[in-house]
Amino acid sequence: MTPIIEAQGLAVSFRAPGGFLGLGHRRLAILEDISVAIHPSETLGLVGESGSGKTTLARALLGLVPRSRGSIRFEGKPIEPVGTHGFRHLRRKTAMMFQDPVASLSPRLAIGSAITEPFVIHGAEMSSRRAAAEELLTLVGLPKEFISRYPHELSGGQARRAGVARALALRPSLVIADEPTAGLDVSIQGEILNLMTRLKAELDLSYIIVTHNLAMIRHVSERIAIMYLGRIVEEGPTTEIFAKARHPYTASLIASEPIPDPRRKRRHLAITGEVPSILMRPSGCEFHTRCPFAKERCRAEAPPLTPLTADHKVRCHYPIN
Repeated sequence: MTPIIEAQGLAVSFRAPGGFLGLGHRRLAILEDISVAIHPSETLGLVGESGSGKTTLARALLGLVPRSRGSIRFEGKPIEPVGTHGFRHLRRKTAMMFQDPVASLSPRLAIGSAITEPFVIHGAEMSSRRAAAEELLTLVGLPKEFISRYPHELSGGQARRAGVARALALRPSLVIADEPTAGLDVSIQGEILNLMTRLKAELDLSYIIVTHNLAMIRHVSERIAIMYLGRIVEEGPTTEIFAKARHPYTASLIASEPIPDPRRKRRHLAITGEVPSILMRPSGCEFHTRCPFAKERCRAEAPPLTPLTADHKVRCHYPIN
């Protein structure tokens, strides 16, 4: 099956001050050696701590951040730089839900105008802008009267639904959701996730969900990719990784997840220290400074992302058994 979107050897770097008194410049590697694919009707969870590069990866896949190396293919076709035909096709067939739904909506536009703006930007046909807005509002469970409201008049959950409506305006194949439940009450989080699940089934969508919320992602994704310091360190089926994580970092994240039942036994895997700065990346395996199982090889040699099974990969010299 051809993936909806696929990255091979993707790298992203930014220019930063460097040299004597900061008068020169150098390239800072934000993402390194990213290879990942998302298939039709699939939800992939991108998981990691703040600063791990997951949002940068999501934006790089959509061309919002320029890549320094690697390739991206959408529906089997290579995606070239901004301004090309392939890039314009990518933009029409993909959408992004930003982390702050209110800030991503223009305060000068009523909700009806905001959610139909993609039609105008892409020159898409619509018989009536008002009719299109009402249809989108109904799709996400908002009253049609919201067409004339402004972002500051919406609650967090309502603003998130409006963001979903705008993302779905052009009926994309792939939606990238950056922390879709951030800042919402638990009950509202459930409503948004149920909405996204329903729309996935109705519209045959694929999702990439960027989050640090393990409890949420284990219930909505078929696969997850764990990121650390700009690299994917483990990727595989959600159920398999939660049952038997093979990378020490993944295992430590899962071990830190709260468990409602105090009688249930859990595995404790403590890691120490802080995430290193991208300004001073460790040699070898970049997790070795915090890994309880690190050996000399880990300090000297960077591990590749190695397949353990047909669909489970890990970037570790000594995977947990």
